[in-house]
Amino acid sequence: MPYIKKTFITDRLLPSVSIEQFINNYVTLKKQGTNYVCCCPFHKEKTPSFNVNISRQMYYCFGCKKHGNVIDFIMEYKNLDFVSAVEEVAQFAGLEVEYETSSLHSKSEADRFKTYYEIMDRCASLFSKVLRSEKGVLGLEYFKEKRELSEETITKLRLGYAPAIPNFLRDNLARNKNEEQCLIDLGMLVKGDYGVHDMYRNRVMIPIFDRKGRIISFGGRTMGDDKPKYLNTKETPIYHKRNELFGLYESLLLNNNNPERLIVVEGYMDVIAVRQAGCTTAVASLGTATTPEQIKMMFRYTDKIVFCYDGDSAGRHAAWHALEVITPILTDNKKINFAFLPQEHDPDSLVREEGLLAFYKYVDGAMSYPEFLVMHNAEQYNLKAPNELTAFIGETVRLISRIPVDPLRAVSIQLLSGASGIPANQLYDMVNKEIEKPHEKKERDLTLFTEKNESNESNEIDLNSPMRRLMAFVIQQPIVVSSVYEDFHLAEFAELCQHLEIPGTTQLNMLLRMIEESPELTPANLIEHVRDTEYERIVDAFMNSNLNLTMDNGRELSFKDRLAYFGVLLKEVLLKPLRERAEYLKTDIANGSLEALAEHSAIQKLLN
Repeated sequence: MPYIKKTFITDRLLPSVSIEQFINNYVTLKKQGTNYVCCCPFHKEKTPSFNVNISRQMYYCFGCKKHGNVIDFIMEYKNLDFVSAVEEVAQFAGLEVEYETSSLHSKSEADRFKTYYEIMDRCASLFSKVLRSEKGVLGLEYFKEKRELSEETITKLRLGYAPAIPNFLRDNLARNKNEEQCLIDLGMLVKGDYGVHDMYRNRVMIPIFDRKGRIISFGGRTMGDDKPKYLNTKETPIYHKRNELFGLYESLLLNNNNPERLIVVEGYMDVIAVRQAGCTTAVASLGTATTPEQIKMMFRYTDKIVFCYDGDSAGRHAAWHALEVITPILTDNKKINFAFLPQEHDPDSLVREEGLLAFYKYVDGAMSYPEFLVMHNAEQYNLKAPNELTAFIGETVRLISRIPVDPLRAVSIQLLSGASGIPANQLYDMVNKEIEKPHEKKERDLTLFTEKNESNESNEIDLNSPMRRLMAFVIQQPIVVSSVYEDFHLAEFAELCQHLEIPGTTQLNMLLRMIEESPELTPANLIEHVRDTEYERIVDAFMNSNLNLTMDNGRELSFKDRLAYFGVLLKEVLLKPLRERAEYLKTDIANGSLEALAEHSAIQKLLN
């Protein structure tokens, strides 16, 4: 996709748009004090918890924790990618988007992508037309007779048929060499040793939509037992299968972007069959095992995911893979369940033979995450044999230690106790020892400042250290920091923190330099400065951490009071490490070190 100039966003676009006016175009805001509130458009609620802060040009929901600036809002509200969101905000502001001048990331590239989407849409229309023609009789019979799909379903999903003609798509759709090349780029035509030919032949065609409702790929299915059963479009400039889910667009459309749950099934036809039966929340991965990107995407829209697979070994394996992928990104407010159908059924056959209620019976009775973790692992061992029981306990303890959510970990331990016969308190000790292994402890200690915090969807960080509180203040109040940058000697302060090896100093230094270079930096602008950088998640995490900077009436503390608070934070950051440094220097002083004595004296002045 094309690159938009960052300076256009930070210097022209964001200053030109009032967040309350922009958001008020999509939801009705009500004035409350100095801010605006409404019921959150991103989750169901009866009392308003969605807050628009005018001074910071940010929104924040106290219910679902979603937050950001105007660009984040429209990305979330309309399921837009970043470039499309910026273009929409720019249109609201009456500004022409400025793109990078690089030949690879220019406006012409944006036009090329629009051409890609337009051509894929024409492909779908052509395949649908063929399905209704003499060439598509077999395909229409397959959908109607074998799959029992209605006319309405076939039409709504834009299902089609690719005839067994090697050059059908090229001859009937490509109007020139440029469009032929686009079809090659999109994986619809294949260039081989014997020239260019169609990728799909004698297959029913199932369009794949992105979250904006654009066709980005196709799944081509045989009507018999030919292999491969499904032929999927290769990775293309507009299609990356790790980041897409079949059926997600329709699920969001039918549930106002907020489905109560999403049900992950194995195949395209499973999704189509259960949707025709009345289930609006089924999705499927696209020819690959479920990926972290797909799970994170689902978590953006729902708090509950049910993985519903066939009861055979392949289905169990797919479910276990999903559990392993999802474990690092579990949070307190997310629910994961696993349902397994009888071995003779998949969702498609079950709803056609027994109806939707039979399908829901299995989905509603799905196992919880802890139940599946312990049960599946137990099935891999003979628990009556002491050696295998030992191995089962060790392996399950290791898995449980990786769970980032305390209640889930506790329930898993209780279930393991029941399965193994080992008292829960002993298992707690074993899990804690596994957690405290040196290499893992080091990883957790570094998480705040060097790794993405995937275990907390809202990404808020507990402010349980002075450095954390200071970083939160700098991120939330950059104007205050800028106003006293020289008076408070912040450059020297950062050097002292570096000398004392205080964790987080590198990131603090980056933020302070950014404020020094852009004195008028606002929180909304700061988001754009760090977007798509290693610091994005840190800023996002601290942006809405609660610093208690508001009075009882909801108004923000005065500038003078926030300034005083900032001074206290600076002192708090240095107090503990300075005292520790002073203690350390006493040994060198006793040995006659004048340098140690001078440093100790300087520290005492700071402490006093």
